[in-house]
Amino acid sequence: MWDGFYYLMLIVAGFIAGIVNTIAGGGSFLTLPALMMFGLDPKVANGTNRIAVLCSSGAAVATFNNAGHLDRSRANRLTVPTLLGVPVGVLLAVYLPSGAFEPVFGAIFIAMAVVLMMNPKRITESKRSDSDSQRSMFPVFFAIGIYVGFIQAGFGILLLIAMSLTGGGDLLGANAIKNWIGFLVTLIAALFFAFYDLIQWLPGLTMAIGNLMGGFVGAKLAIKKGNKLIFGFLVVVMIATGLKLVGTSLYRWIG
Repeated sequence: MWDGFYYLMLIVAGFIAGIVNTIAGGGSFLTLPALMMFGLDPKVANGTNRIAVLCSSGAAVATFNNAGHLDRSRANRLTVPTLLGVPVGVLLAVYLPSGAFEPVFGAIFIAMAVVLMMNPKRITESKRSDSDSQRSMFPVFFAIGIYVGFIQAGFGILLLIAMSLTGGGDLLGANAIKNWIGFLVTLIAALFFAFYDLIQWLPGLTMAIGNLMGGFVGAKLAIKKGNKLIFGFLVVVMIATGLKLVGTSLYRWIG
């Protein structure tokens, strides 16, 4: 099962997903099928995928930080509520069917993409005060923490939009914080999945090689191209994520 072709496929999938995850989010919709294609149970694939995502997030954070785009103070404030939600999401992932909330999340992603396309300034030129909105956004980031603990895929999109709506139109700065939070919440989730023995380390570490390289490349592209590239990636990935979630749910229902 674990032949050379499979390893190569995991590295390639990890590389592409690392770029997508760093710039927008949703790369796990590529890596999860790659892990399951060769026999991993969906719950094991969900846990194993966290190892690869951890590497791409770490690479992206290092790149953004070295370029001076990581606001540590704001990142730490937003990390707390997100981390608090992760254990709840992981327990849901362990004990509930993996498709329990997919149609709801899919519809939300599609609706948000449509809203952003109709009014891009909603997140690129917002002038709201981060300090004024921070307290009211605590439940939002807690809910995002539950989501990332449950399914991981697409959580970066939610983080990026939430931060852009509450802290101005600096998508590049928000992206740096998104990857920082992503690294920490993925670390916590991975520890929980490891505790429940839901990680296959060999394929996870193999895919992590590609994710690590993709994280560096994605961060460099985001820094070079700025808000325009991030916004374009964000809308495309949101639509693809929404269609994927809704389509998967319909397939299960029809089948």
